Amino acid sequence: MTLRVFALQFIDGHHYAEDEDAVGKNIHRKALGAIGILLLERTDLVKRFFTRPSLEAPDMDKVIFLVYTERRDDGKQNPGTSGTASVNRVQEQRLSCAIRAEDMPLLADCANDAGFFQKKITVQEMNGLMHGTLTTPLVAVNLMGIAYFFDCLSAMNLVSRCWQTVLERSGSILLQGKNKPQARSNFSSALNRARSNGIFSYKNDIDILMKHIREKYVR
Repeated sequence: MTLRVFALQFIDGHHYAEDEDAVGKNIHRKALGAIGILLLERTDLVKRFFTRPSLEAPDMDKVIFLVYTERRDDGKQNPGTSGTASVNRVQEQRLSCAIRAEDMPLLADCANDAGFFQKKITVQEMNGLMHGTLTTPLVAVNLMGIAYFFDCLSAMNLVSRCWQTVLERSGSILLQGKNKPQARSNFSSALNRARSNGIFSYKNDIDILMKHIREKYVR
């Protein structure tokens, strides 16, 4: 079993918090998020702290601080940069998708039904898009739908609020007829049109998916 498989199984197995109120469930979810980052992205911190004979409360506080403030895996932060600035840079580099693999087929079906891209996409491609591992960029056709899709997920804290910047920098989504990435301004304009129009092609399909996602992930 690879570390990634173990991490995903651990997170999935501890997704639900029993006998917790809304505050407790929120704390539980944030804790799982930190564990996910540790196991999937910051194994250096795991080796650094969790090989000790024991951990005290200050140690755990430091781990959490480093998880959300350090940008590099060497444990060094650039001189003169604040923790907040580092957090913002990290958020702008990845989507931080919190949707589990079991739901990727639903996202792929929605993208295909709503004609997001020039071609039908596979579950693997949707997973790659959501986690920044897409090898071949996708050509956008329904940019308004794409922008609305990611905005809904962002509103539920299931992807980074900086999703427009992340997608621009990753080059995952291309302009139609051009081999150029969609710019942040394109996503922003498309989202503004979607919000102002209220009704656009395949909005209902996206809303149906988002209702399911909200009921499953937002507690």
